[in-house]
Amino acid sequence: MSKFATKYFKPTDLFNFKDHWAVGLEYPIKGSKDNTYIVAITDKGFTCDCPGFTFRGKCKHTEAVAQRWRDVLSDDFEEKFLTTEQPDAIINT
Repeated sequence: MSKFATKYFKPTDLFNFKDHWAVGLEYPIKGSKDNTYIVAITDKGFTCDCPGFTFRGKCKHTEAVAQRWRDVLSDDFEEKFLTTEQPDAIINT
């Protein structure tokens, strides 16, 4: 039994976690010391198995996944991420 209660990071600007289709998804996120942490979407919010989340209920890993979701759900997602232009550094031959 853990000595800390399970915590959840639940941004209110995303979606209703309780019945969202993404509940159950897990994201492996590389930590700053080459550790891999798992950020999961539960019916109560995001969780992460890193030490920081255990203490604070929020961490940079859950923030990163939440931001990705914000980007995908934004009105200008297509404009931001699905452009057909290629960077100048890529040369077509």
